[in-house]
Amino acid sequence: MSRYFLALSKACCLIFSLLLFYAVFRICFFLFNQNTFTDLSFVDFIALMLHGIRFDLSAILALNGLLAFLLLLPFDTLKYRNFQKIIGLLFIIINSIALLFEASDWIYFAFNHKRATIDILALITSKGDFLSLLPDFIRLYWYLLIPIIAVIYLYARLYKNIDRKFEKAHSNIKPEQHQLKTPLLFLLRFCILLITSALIVVGIRGGIQFIPINIRNAIEVSPPKYTAIVLNTPFSIINSWQGDRLEEMHFMPDEAARQLINPVKQYNNNQDFQKKNVVIIIVEGLSKEFTKLGGFKSYTPFLDSLMDQSMTFSNAYANGLHSNEGLPAIVASIPALMEEPITTSIYSNNHFTALPALLDAENYTTAFYHGATNGSMSFDIFSKEAGYQKYFGRTEYNNEKDYDGSWGIYDEPFLQYFIKGMNNMPQPFMTTVFTVTSHHPFPLPAKYKNTFPKGTMPVQESIGYTDFAIRRFFETASKEAWYKNTLFVITADHCSPYASNDYYASGLGRYQIPIIFFAPGDSGLKGMNKTLMQQIDIQPSILDYLGYKKPFFSFGSSAFATNEPKFMAAKLSGIYNWVNNGYQLKISDNKIIEAYQYPVDSLGKNNLVNAIDTIKEAQKAMRNWEAFVQIYNGALINNKMFVPSK
Repeated sequence: MSRYFLALSKACCLIFSLLLFYAVFRICFFLFNQNTFTDLSFVDFIALMLHGIRFDLSAILALNGLLAFLLLLPFDTLKYRNFQKIIGLLFIIINSIALLFEASDWIYFAFNHKRATIDILALITSKGDFLSLLPDFIRLYWYLLIPIIAVIYLYARLYKNIDRKFEKAHSNIKPEQHQLKTPLLFLLRFCILLITSALIVVGIRGGIQFIPINIRNAIEVSPPKYTAIVLNTPFSIINSWQGDRLEEMHFMPDEAARQLINPVKQYNNNQDFQKKNVVIIIVEGLSKEFTKLGGFKSYTPFLDSLMDQSMTFSNAYANGLHSNEGLPAIVASIPALMEEPITTSIYSNNHFTALPALLDAENYTTAFYHGATNGSMSFDIFSKEAGYQKYFGRTEYNNEKDYDGSWGIYDEPFLQYFIKGMNNMPQPFMTTVFTVTSHHPFPLPAKYKNTFPKGTMPVQESIGYTDFAIRRFFETASKEAWYKNTLFVITADHCSPYASNDYYASGLGRYQIPIIFFAPGDSGLKGMNKTLMQQIDIQPSILDYLGYKKPFFSFGSSAFATNEPKFMAAKLSGIYNWVNNGYQLKISDNKIIEAYQYPVDSLGKNNLVNAIDTIKEAQKAMRNWEAFVQIYNGALINNKMFVPSK
């Protein structure tokens, strides 16, 4: 066993040496970009370094786990020098490449504002772009090659020294001390191999938690602006390997695109900035079909009555079909135009300015409430990324008597808890609450069984309960001092996947939701508004309504700004849904595959695609889509979803 433990010791020594090199490279990364990381104390930097070990170990084991496994096969691997040389060569090549990518971020980070992801490989392999840029990079940053080559050379020398040390130790062990004499010894070595393999898997996953660590977990241990210090580039690239990568689009000059769709908003209306409280209520699966707006039986009597006292957008759409697509659209004006939500994509660590962050800068206090189990859909992480100062979930609620047994705390008690939280917040405040009860399996408190209309689907009874919970919320909130100085926005995260009508089960209908703006202290904010609106319009509409004067980044438009383009954007299975200029277009591979008049043919009965070249309005809508996608893809790829500070 002595020689076998030598192999185990060698593997541990090599991994530890890599951890040291990753630490050195992290320090270099900080030094090259210290202008970005201002006001970071030495103590905080050390804390970030320590937190980074978890991510370093994950990357190191992902790259070297197989080599470690081969090194620890249940026989005397150190005896076979050719085998050791192959392992050593692979080890040096793999880790030299990893360190090279790590070093590239010393400079690349200043342009990208995030750790490089798999997109850097796309840049390197792109036709002509990388080769044309390479000479300039070498000319400008030639001095980087010296420390990079030196460090890689030192690491290769270190590996050889470690290899020689263990080779010598191996040769000093007498044969009788290491010979495999019984099957029991082989079994023991095999068990050690299994245990070590399990530990490697745990290390790659970053622990034994349910979901493996990814780029976004850095925000759990660091403010957003310092997450790049916690991360390392090999981890970032590996983690984004399976991600949905966007493609840079160049349908027109960028300036021409911004003339059509300008993502930088600045509303210079005549009113002063009114620091009203802002409360956003996101109702799980609240389809338009379930309300009086849907044209069928309503299951939301309270919301229906509230619509009569509000500005109700009856022609409103979700930008996605999932909760973790709806939340970024609502509070950060980021639509879901990839095959995965931005919150789990390779762009999840991009910098963006969401509504809570913008209002935080105006001395608002902010909080996010979600009755589900903490960590559900990673909303706790996203809320921090979005700029919410505090997060309250099932753990903070701390009363399991109100747990529904499936998703979280029942809506009625949690909304009352939400009010108590706001009562303790300094004004002005901006809060968001995300309900959970109207999610499958649609549990109801025992005392409310058979209380609400059942309809043809279980979700309808559940929606009735949530509507009742919202009624109770407003009954309590209306007694509070802050109530009349508050703008309430009520909407859905997405439509329910359950629909009793064909229109709401497919096509545009599956995206239709209510959006309600209610301000009890503003009698002028009332009426049924048929303006085309979508979730990504909520953030700019709120800021426009408040009289916010500063520029900000938003993919949407204010519903109150008549001079801004009105459109709806969504994507499903590689096909874009684009509503604009009186037409609904379905676009695939940058070509229109279906075209319908909107809203005349919302059911999609008369496809005009064969006559599309003769329809100027549809051609204009297509041009606007090209501008939007060009801006959207470019902003995500280049991490430009914010207005740079002057």
